[in-house]
This record gives sequence, structure tokens and C-alpha cells, in this order.
Amino acid sequence: MAKNPFLQRRYWTKNLSNLRPFFKEHKTHLAALVVVSVFLGWMLSEIIQSPLNTPKEIVIKEGEGTYAIADILKKEGVIENKFIFIAYTLVTGNEKKLQAGRYLFKPGVIIPSIIYSIAGGFAEPDDIVVTIPEGFNVWEIDKRLTSFGLIIEGEFAKKYQPQEGEFFPDTYRFNKEGETVDTIAEKMKNHLNLKFKEFSLIFSSLVLRDTLTRASILEKEARREEDMRLVAGVIRNRLAKKMPLEIDATVSYGACLRKFIAGNFKKDCDVSQIGVGAEIRIDSPYNSYRRAGLPLGPIANPGITAIQAVLNPKQSDYFYYLSTRDGSRMIFSKTAAEHMANRRKYLGI
Repeated sequence: MAKNPFLQRRYWTKNLSNLRPFFKEHKTHLAALVVVSVFLGWMLSEIIQSPLNTPKEIVIKEGEGTYAIADILKKEGVIENKFIFIAYTLVTGNEKKLQAGRYLFKPGVIIPSIIYSIAGGFAEPDDIVVTIPEGFNVWEIDKRLTSFGLIIEGEFAKKYQPQEGEFFPDTYRFNKEGETVDTIAEKMKNHLNLKFKEFSLIFSSLVLRDTLTRASILEKEARREEDMRLVAGVIRNRLAKKMPLEIDATVSYGACLRKFIAGNFKKDCDVSQIGVGAEIRIDSPYNSYRRAGLPLGPIANPGITAIQAVLNPKQSDYFYYLSTRDGSRMIFSKTAAEHMANRRKYLGI
């Protein structure tokens, strides 16, 4: 088999030796060419490399195009030459791909990388972390969202009070620029459905509302899981005997709702500021002293512990309970006489 001459040592030795006179004759020009090439490479790197000394955050708004973005980057010191940025954007066909967002650029970044980040929408997350505690009602959620600047005060409560109980309490990440009251509500409702699937809980709409109503009462009446299960048992026992529940938290919620509607949905309500004594005499679908059965609907948004307590109540002969003044204990009773005795003993009334 014939050997490839390019792979033979003699071929390269012979041909390289023929080039020596050329290198010798033009060494000055070749040296200059190397110097110019190095200089041009250095100059190009200086032009396309960011002059930043520290990381810089840039906000690009919706509707800002290539030229406006180039001006912003130049003004903020991210790029040295805006014309190079514009030319590179146009040549690479990215002029219509640049996206709004909050971008973070670090020292040493080059123009192609900057364009790639903006065209790809690789913006920094602009999320606000909000925790909705278990047992919050729509007014409390409204105040929490308002405090983070996510909604206008009263907006959530006005629109979503009829869906009380369906907003799962948890820690959420919301985008300050991209969220509306509707997207926020939808996220919390979807999270409730996900939790039901996670714990293999399936309800009809009627049973779901019943469960959420009972669980919302537990959130307001008890703190510990074991107490929640006992209170769930008391509620079941009283309903079975057609006894009114006589739960203050439901009365307070009804009063808040009445005041909220009377105020044309403009003033939120703090249930802790409602005096129950006078409200007991006012009939409402939430007055569990005057009406038998469960209130019209949930009075808060329950967590999974309260929901599971409703589904797995503690069986007992208790029909009454109270909390000590410091809230550290719950005392349960089987009869009205025992309950009155406990009221005198623990509450002094």
C-alpha cells in the first residue's frame, strides 16, 4: 500500500526547510503582523468586554427595543460601545427576541453573552415570598398581600370572600410585576387541590364545603392536633343531637362580614375586635347560638392538620369545651353542669 506523503517525516522536513529563506526574508513583516494581530485581538476584547468592576443590576421594561437597551447598558456602564452591541444584536438576528426583566451582569461579561442573556430571558427572579398562616381569613390574607404591595387594599376580600376556606395556607412566591389578585387566588386554590391529591383526599363539592367549614372552626378553636381532633368530635356529637354549636368564632366572622358589606366592601374587618356578647342577639347564617347546624360556610382557611382532624375526629362523650385564659389548655366536659363548673374554675365566671 502506498504511503501518504503528508504523513512522512521526510516530506515535512524537506518542505519546512524550503520555507526558511521565506521566513528569513520577511521576518520583520511577519513580526509586525503578529503584533498587529495581538493588538487587534486585545482591542476587540476591550470593546466587547464589559468595563464593570462590580456586579450591576439592570431593569429592562416591556417595549424597550435594541437601541433603547443599548442606551441603558451604556449609561449604566455595562458596555463600552453601544454600537457594537446594536450591530451584534442585528447580525445575530436577536433584535426581536430581547425580553423585559431584571438582569444581573458581572465584571468581565462580554457583549455576546449579554445579548444571549437578554434574548433568552434569563432574568433574575423577581419574586416576593409571602407566608399565609393557617387559620387566616380573607381579610387577614388581604392585609398580608397589601403589605407586600401585591394588591390594592380590600381587593382580595371583596372578590373572594364567597370562596373563604379554599385558599390553602402556605409560603408562596409571587412575582411583583406579573401577579394580579386573580392569579394569586388561583395559585392558593390550586395548592389546596394539590394537597388533597398528595394526601389522597377526594370530596364531592358538598362534602368539601362541609369539611372546610368544620376545619376552619378548628383553626380558630384549637392549637394542638390532639385538641383539634377532640373539638372535631364535639362538633360531630352536637350536630348529631341537633344542638346549636354555640361557637364564638362563627359569630365574630358573621359580624365582620356584615360590617364589611355595610361598608361597601371598602373596610376590612378584624374578628378579634368583635364583641360577641351583643352579636349573639343578632341573627345571621354564621350565628351558631341562634341557628342549629354548621354556619353558612368556612370562617377561615384551614391547613392540612385541621382538615385531617375533621376526617379523623376523636370519639368521646364530650359535648362542651373551653380554653383557659392563657390558651395553654383545653378543658372538655360531658354535661352542661360539668361545663359550668369548669367555667367557674378556669375562667372565674
